[in-house]
Amino acid sequence: MNSADKIYDLMSDKGFQEPRTGNLFFPAYVYTYKPELEYEIRDQITQLIKKLKRPNHYLDCLVVNIYEELITFLKADSFSGSTIFDSIMEKEKEDYEDALNWILDEVDNGFYAHFEEKVKNHFKDKNDKRVFLIIYGFGTVFPYVRASDFLKKTEKLIKEFKVIVFYPGTYENSNYSLFNELNDDNLYRANHLNNQLGE
Repeated sequence: MNSADKIYDLMSDKGFQEPRTGNLFFPAYVYTYKPELEYEIRDQITQLIKKLKRPNHYLDCLVVNIYEELITFLKADSFSGSTIFDSIMEKEKEDYEDALNWILDEVDNGFYAHFEEKVKNHFKDKNDKRVFLIIYGFGTVFPYVRASDFLKKTEKLIKEFKVIVFYPGTYENSNYSLFNELNDDNLYRANHLNNQLGE
């Protein structure tokens, strides 16, 4: 049985679907994989969601590419006649550090609120199906959004349903490492999904 099948079996389990099951009552799970498998994993996520939406499960999962969501957010607002995204792209040509700091400011001062609103709107009036929020794209969105910051900033939201984070890196000695090289802070409360899958 491959990893995708194991994840499907686990997410199909009624006990696992209950948000209050998880370490320290924090229902966030991180699935680590080799960075070179990124696009294979994305294909597996697509197939996973199709299977979970079938009538025998009828699970309305929200799947978010965190990188694409950040781009959508930056393009939705304007600055001096251009979208913030376009303005940042122009700034990047002049000063990369200023552009980076601008994005980080936008993330801290608006993106998380935007993300929370998106999730609440999706699951509104769907209490019978509100089970999983699946996030991927952390390798692409680095260094603008780190998985550790994301889980910390959305902690209140995460308590309402199970969150599965797909993470291109490793977990060793209670530490997550993006691309097997960059340490991620404060992920200690998240459950390492691979452990539950026996990997």
